[in-house]
Amino acid sequence: RRLTGSVGAATAHAMLSQSLGGAAVSVEDLMAVANETAQIVEYSARLEAQSEELTRTARQLHEVNEKLTQLSVQKDAFLSQISHELRTPMTSIRAFSEILMEGDMPPDMARRHAGIIHAEAIRLTRLLDDLLDLSVLENGSVQLNLGLANLQDMIDRALVAASNIRPEREFTVQRDLNAEALYVMTDADRLTQVFINLISNARKYCTADRPELRIAVRQRGGRVIVDVIDNGRGIPEDSQALIFEKFARLTDGSRAGGAGLGLSICRSIAESCGGTIGITSRVGEGTQGTVRLPAKAPAGVKAPPLEPLASA
Repeated sequence: RRLTGSVGAATAHAMLSQSLGGAAVSVEDLMAVANETAQIVEYSARLEAQSEELTRTARQLHEVNEKLTQLSVQKDAFLSQISHELRTPMTSIRAFSEILMEGDMPPDMARRHAGIIHAEAIRLTRLLDDLLDLSVLENGSVQLNLGLANLQDMIDRALVAASNIRPEREFTVQRDLNAEALYVMTDADRLTQVFINLISNARKYCTADRPELRIAVRQRGGRVIVDVIDNGRGIPEDSQALIFEKFARLTDGSRAGGAGLGLSICRSIAESCGGTIGITSRVGEGTQGTVRLPAKAPAGVKAPPLEPLASA
């Protein structure tokens, strides 16, 4: 019985017959032994496959748990940062409005205090707009104004809007205006917002002695691909997996500012416009943001002629 439990009934019968009775082993016995051996091999292979699957599952669960732990830490940091970002302008607005209410101050000082209140109100509104934008985009309730948009014009607008980020540093911008001379079917304002964020991040985080920004446009497989590339220090590999999460921060918040919502909003915008956005980076070699958009317009829609730029 013990031998049968180890090698199978047919194999045990053949072995005992040879050892004790000296009986010949028939072809039927050999076939039964072979069948049992095949079943054992198959069962062993299934066990090995199940063991490998359990190992993979355990590894995936470990990776997910690590990511959830990181997101939890980032969420706590986000809530702390949001509280700070909201409290700071509100404190300034309250303090300077109380000063104005007291009256009896020179007109120049009153205008200066009113200007501070105005600037802080704009800052507060911008933060609230980001939060509302993200909520609307993620819920899929955003109303896109789709149409044929001039890619060159959107990039121009983005460069101008982002020029106030670190204006004290001179950035060299490389572009191929001929490659940009095309139209895409998208929401121009929303897509410009994506370009502004990518260019602003490049200007904000690039620490090269001679900062450079390169914008490359190409078409491939029915898609228009726009790359925004800087020569900065790059993003650590362990941060790249979380870069598009709504609570993610590229650097310490006290240095970079903002609430860390920009790239999350960009991803939602790109997906709403039928495209994608990605970030690739190597430490010491810079960072590349890539936006992929549908190149073809709906049937019957004709693009207007591209107007030449006033200057290159």
